[in-house]
Amino acid sequence: MLIVDIVGLSILAIFLLFIFHKKNKMASDYMLIVTIILIAGIFISDLWVRQGGLTKPNFILEKLVSFYVLPSFLAYSMLLISNDNKLKMKWWWFASFAIAFSVFIFIDFTFLTDYDIEKLRAQHRTPSTIYQFFYRGGNVFVFVALIWFFKKLKQYQQRIRNDYSFIETIKLTWLVNFAWIYFINNLLVLLISSAFSFWHLGSLELLYIIVYASIVLSLFYLCYNGIRQYSLVEYNNAIGLNNNAEIEAKRPVSTLKNKDSDKYKSSSLSIEEMESIFKQIKELFEIEKIYLEPQLKIQDLSDSINVTTHNISQTINSKAQQSFYDFVNKYRAEHFKTLLANPDNRKFTILALGIESGFNSKATLNRIFKKQVGVSPKEFQKSHFIA
Repeated sequence: MLIVDIVGLSILAIFLLFIFHKKNKMASDYMLIVTIILIAGIFISDLWVRQGGLTKPNFILEKLVSFYVLPSFLAYSMLLISNDNKLKMKWWWFASFAIAFSVFIFIDFTFLTDYDIEKLRAQHRTPSTIYQFFYRGGNVFVFVALIWFFKKLKQYQQRIRNDYSFIETIKLTWLVNFAWIYFINNLLVLLISSAFSFWHLGSLELLYIIVYASIVLSLFYLCYNGIRQYSLVEYNNAIGLNNNAEIEAKRPVSTLKNKDSDKYKSSSLSIEEMESIFKQIKELFEIEKIYLEPQLKIQDLSDSINVTTHNISQTINSKAQQSFYDFVNKYRAEHFKTLLANPDNRKFTILALGIESGFNSKATLNRIFKKQVGVSPKEFQKSHFIA
């Protein structure tokens, strides 16, 4: 267990140094620092208990810090997917359960119970009913909060598909994965601690080893991906496209299957205006080939034809039945097909032709091309020349 604590603290120290040296830090970076410090508190309190014995301070520290990791992580994550990278008062509910437990533990240690070393050990090893309520309630709170967060992540990922033609570096797949790791780890804690507390199965030491080892692995994943999220700076700076876009981002994200969805019910855009906007968009794509710009954003279309991003998004969603991301990449795939079918281009690599078509990476062009055409670029090129 000592080794797990030391390894965990070492990883945290390394990544804290990276974050402190990052230039142009945003609020999300500072919240990541807070999250890492709180996780470090879990390891420090465990070391304190093991090396110095159980005392009131390290007992309280050990219990409290774990309750504040979730609100800190959620605040960090919401900053990543927010439009302005600013903390919101409405997010304080993240910490409601942790604050309630803090109040209880203060009252318990100040007024309710006169803890000596024996009572502390008993409370540490076999928590009383009220402590069990907070521990298990904390597990349930994590489940509820993460389910809510998964919904927010889904809305964020839908929103960027309506604003960007490149989403691979900003769709935060790693954050989704970590949230699932957090969810599963919390479930593991709930099952093992319940087995120990209610059925006296297993040992407390085994519980701590499993939980702490899981924390070490998951925090490495979180920290590594969190500090390399530099591309999100560009997204957060660009997402404030205009007032209409900001208002739209606050509404629930609609699905593209229903063109009369609630998202555009308040729009005053007429059918004739929509037809005119779509004609201008088609000219940009088919004549000027604007889709060849790898970093193309919906704002670029707005600047070109002097139409709000909201109206452009509505027009593409309604007329093409696609998100901006899918609409742009359909044109790229068609252009890519033309290049692949040209015998003069056989001297170039598939990746070079893909980049020439506006794609940003080999993985992206392969995935989108296969989705659009049904075969990989290599298979398409080979079958075309055989035919």
